[in-house]
Amino acid sequence: MKHLISLFFLLFIVNVNFAQDIIYGTVVDKEKAHPLPFATININTGKNTISDLEGKFEIAKDSLTQTLFISYIGYAPQEVKITSANITVKLKKKVDPLSEVVLKENENSATKIIQQVIERKEKNNPEDILKSFSYTAYSKLLITANPDSINGAIDSIYKTKRGVLKFKEVDSTNYQLKKQLEKSHLYITEKASNISFTQEKGKRETVLGTHMAGFKNPIYEVMALELQSFSFYQKRYKVFGTEFISPLGQKALKTYRFRILDTIQQQGRKGYMIYYFPKKGREQIGLEGVLYIDTESYALQKGISQLNAAIDVKATQNFIYFPEEDIWFPSHNEIIVGKGENNKVVNLFGKLRIVSNEQKTDSITVNTNPNDVTQKIFLKAKTNHFNVQLNKEVIIERSGVAIELMDVATKRDEDFWQEYRTDSITQRELETYAAVDSLVEARNYEKKISFVRKFMVGYITTKYIDFDSKSLIKFNRYEGFRLGMSAITNNTFSKKYRLHAYGAYGTKDKDFKYGFGAESRLDKYDDTRIGINYKDDLTETGSLTFITDGRAFYLFEPRLFNISQFHKTKDLSAYLTHEFTPKINTRLQFSHQNVTPTFNYTYIKDGITTYETFQTSTITASFQWNPFNTYMQTSEGKVVIDNKFPQFTFQATQGFENITDSDLNFSKFALRMRHEIQPLNKGKTSLLFLGGINFGDLPITELYNASPNQPDGEVILRRFSVGGRDSFETMYFNEFFSDRYAVLQAKHYFKRFGITKKIRPELVIISRFAIGDVSNRENHTGIEFNSLENGYMESGLELNKIFKGFGLHFMYRYGAYHLPHFDDNISFKFTYYFSLGF
Repeated sequence: MKHLISLFFLLFIVNVNFAQDIIYGTVVDKEKAHPLPFATININTGKNTISDLEGKFEIAKDSLTQTLFISYIGYAPQEVKITSANITVKLKKKVDPLSEVVLKENENSATKIIQQVIERKEKNNPEDILKSFSYTAYSKLLITANPDSINGAIDSIYKTKRGVLKFKEVDSTNYQLKKQLEKSHLYITEKASNISFTQEKGKRETVLGTHMAGFKNPIYEVMALELQSFSFYQKRYKVFGTEFISPLGQKALKTYRFRILDTIQQQGRKGYMIYYFPKKGREQIGLEGVLYIDTESYALQKGISQLNAAIDVKATQNFIYFPEEDIWFPSHNEIIVGKGENNKVVNLFGKLRIVSNEQKTDSITVNTNPNDVTQKIFLKAKTNHFNVQLNKEVIIERSGVAIELMDVATKRDEDFWQEYRTDSITQRELETYAAVDSLVEARNYEKKISFVRKFMVGYITTKYIDFDSKSLIKFNRYEGFRLGMSAITNNTFSKKYRLHAYGAYGTKDKDFKYGFGAESRLDKYDDTRIGINYKDDLTETGSLTFITDGRAFYLFEPRLFNISQFHKTKDLSAYLTHEFTPKINTRLQFSHQNVTPTFNYTYIKDGITTYETFQTSTITASFQWNPFNTYMQTSEGKVVIDNKFPQFTFQATQGFENITDSDLNFSKFALRMRHEIQPLNKGKTSLLFLGGINFGDLPITELYNASPNQPDGEVILRRFSVGGRDSFETMYFNEFFSDRYAVLQAKHYFKRFGITKKIRPELVIISRFAIGDVSNRENHTGIEFNSLENGYMESGLELNKIFKGFGLHFMYRYGAYHLPHFDDNISFKFTYYFSLGF
């Protein structure tokens, strides 16, 4: 999802300019000329503002505007008469010998105030103190530029050859863009929502209407993007999709320094203006800004956050005071994103790495208009809250869904928008809709985006059918190259019914495999579905599959390359899926299988009956619980907004003897737990626990192999192959089987580091442990294997994404199952992680 968001916004990360009828100014130090961030600017009419990180400010003027009053801590205040629309104010430092002492006392006082704010968070945070609240929100996002900031002259480009200018080409980009911007913006989208909150069920956004220029169907990933957090009071504060330590969070005092800038009046209540900025060495790239703090309740009245890096971001959050509840509640916010002027790298949306694009001077190229228009374009998003209700009855029917998109949201008429817009739409904005709609339709962008979305998860889409690209060609040591085709009907065919089928042929085993099925959706909100499947295919012997797992897309499947032991399965199954809540997904499945091992094997039941092939009839119940995930409910189903941890999967299977000619009676239970720990601006630690226990009649096909990935080979380089994700890389195939086992894996991913601009590998340290046992080993003949009763251990490292997604992997086997020959304990492989470069 984050990749799609990145693609959507990447073109619009550029510099900020504003409208006319505004005084533009800069506040700087008189002696050193460096900017003074967050200086206070007042005008004689009573309006006020503050400067940004670069000392720049803007303030609307009228006929009565004559004088500016500028003040800054540690500097002498200055009064400036307004003589032009662009003003530079040079403040002089106070020569008071006690100024350093005063500044230190100021910082101590500011820190004490912030301590009070943090201590009183539970009394001032709306999500802590209020039983419930609701409000209506109207949002508008524009991508635009001030046409007056663009030099519209046509650029003639020349190249110097032997001291002579030679004409190359004409570039009319500036002219055409300026002409377009005089009529319209570059892009516009609007959204109207109802937001509800209760302590019991949390927050829910119901999207009443959405209008994305050029698109009949919304791009859900963009709609779900949280440009700015609702509250500064949480541990982390999100700005333009990226989390930072909040200046009012638990680690605020360790992360930021604070200074009192001024005192102000907000809605008749006094407040402190407190400047915050990262402590040296605490954050490579951190937020700076101003907090307006109520002097009585120590609640937040207003918050400003700025990021100054390869891109510039300025986010403002305003609050309104409710006397009856004695609380400040968010009223409106605004975020502006533009191209930065320094070379600090910043990661947006958790993935998108933004680096300043410094233009190299080309001494042989001459431009008659060197004005770079990309420096002038900016993104501006504003949200207004109204109809605010505090501690009133709020009904949230179904918990677990963060955003719900009404079916009619994309079909709203102009009467609806006139009712919900908090400011009237301008002619320039209307022209934007018309221009973008026409462009998208003419170039068929909506269809192309739909194709790209499917392609990124491995599907090649046509009008009614999607073809699975990952089934086209695979490789394993039993089948050789597996050539195939898989297809499934899409929503254009039917939103309720699904048909799917596949076929594959192995070049080594010379055998054809196939499968087909049908599914019907009974309820889209609970994702209740019934279906039937049949397949005649191979299954890895000893593998564990959770039937609630969704389809995972890999450019290629790493372990599959090395697998050599399969059994043939003819499987007829019927299933029912249902979500008790969006965070708890279940699947109940009835299956009948004919199983034939492809290797020499006989199972002895009760010491008497022998089976070389056998039939099973089973019922399986599987539960997937993701307690901290957030979801969006759409007409097409559930969309994951944020994938969080821990996550839990439990599965139980019961095999029945003498039902539809089944031969075996057994019980199987399996549990998987995944967790990730990712502090801000640091690496990530990933933990995996996997375990299972089985009882009854258990041929080798019902045991666990612990997911080995070491192919046979006498020397290390003969075993050089593809490293897996969560497999035991030094464990040989078919070496261990268990009817009860447990696996614990720990990985730590360090932040990627730069060797060159293009080579930025990721170091991962890995350790794995497995323990298990197997009963009645004498019941398995024709194959030799060991148990894991003494505990299996391996550790090592990966250096991933060295070049084009390729990396290297090294693991070492030690402990009770350490092998006599040193080389046999080593796994040396390559890794591959598909990436779009973010």
